[in-house]
Amino acid sequence: MFVTVKLYGTLRRLSRPETPGLWEGEIAGGSTVQDLINLLGSPDGEVSAVAMNGEAVTFDTPIPDHAVILLVTNVNGG
Repeated sequence: MFVTVKLYGTLRRLSRPETPGLWEGEIAGGSTVQDLINLLGSPDGEVSAVAMNGEAVTFDTPIPDHAVILLVTNVNGG
């Protein structure tokens, strides 16, 4: 399955050099959002929210072919 992943905050480091803030590629059929996060190499707890095709989803949501996924981290400041 082909997916497009938009990466924000510290997650931008997981994007491909030729497309900063974006990761596009093939993933295994039946993959969940958590499977994708693991594939990208993000440590547990770094991703705080996920949207897929414009709707908020949970980490155990299955990913359909050609999904557009947005991954974000918590924002901290003081």
